[in-house]
Amino acid sequence: MLSSIQRFLPFVFLSFLLFTACEEPLEFDLNDEERLVIYSNFSNQQTLEVFVSKTRSVLNTEPTTFLEDATVMVFVDNELVEILQAMPASETGDKPPFYKTLKLKPEVGVVYTIKVSVPGFDPVTATNSIPPSVPIESVDYSNTGQTEVNESKNVKFDVAVSFIDPADEENYYHLVFLQKLTPYTVSPSGDTILSEVVINAPLTVFPSNLDMPVTGYYDHRSFLIKDRFFNGEKLRLNFWGMYDYDPGKYLPGDFVIELRTVSEAYYLYHITLSRQINTENPLSEGVVVYDNVENGEGIFAGYSSSFNSFKQSN
Repeated sequence: MLSSIQRFLPFVFLSFLLFTACEEPLEFDLNDEERLVIYSNFSNQQTLEVFVSKTRSVLNTEPTTFLEDATVMVFVDNELVEILQAMPASETGDKPPFYKTLKLKPEVGVVYTIKVSVPGFDPVTATNSIPPSVPIESVDYSNTGQTEVNESKNVKFDVAVSFIDPADEENYYHLVFLQKLTPYTVSPSGDTILSEVVINAPLTVFPSNLDMPVTGYYDHRSFLIKDRFFNGEKLRLNFWGMYDYDPGKYLPGDFVIELRTVSEAYYLYHITLSRQINTENPLSEGVVVYDNVENGEGIFAGYSSSFNSFKQSN
């Protein structure tokens, strides 16, 4: 069960970041000179994928253009490991065009450097690695109430997540909650026909205690965490939340908890991105989105994951 979740979630999370106007990597530029924008959150559970776009004027309201003529190389210890394969828009389905390794699957602790070259732009580089995964110690989940309005069912729940933070080192986390649904139809003969599992969009999760050492992410279903106040300790985090679905069209599936152990660059990028989005003004002063791309913009950052899940019933 978890192997299918692990393959599915990285694309789901990337979809949240790339497919709405406010969730794209911020690439506004006050200068006339265009620069490359790189986006890659990579893990040890899939091949390396890199998205390439370019900065745009604050006056440009057109959708982001993802570039398909880049050369993307990955290095370890200054040795070329692989040139990434271009995946054009005609082959990526719902995803923008991107670049991926065919052989390399990133490993924990290995420092990777990518170099991206596009005609007409200065080459850009970025370096990062995947930290070791911190396992989820325990999860307590319970439905606390259900209400039905017209064709929609609203489900409320409590969930508590515990893990032990490794001592004497700085650790960063991204705790993600997802509710899976299975679309279905009933044939004239009465057979139930199931479709591909989807992620339920109207899911919101809140801290039960506002003093918890977590920062809510802008997607309203995940939290960024730094171990500044609990280094080396066991941490129990309590949340409550809700989701809606149409029981005439969907069957409730697994409620998934993903604990990402993330690099410092991942944490800094996403926490500053979330803060800027929450200002509702991409040009607001005082919030600068972190990046680790030399001569360009964007993020190249590693993470590892541990999972837990609970089956739901209609």
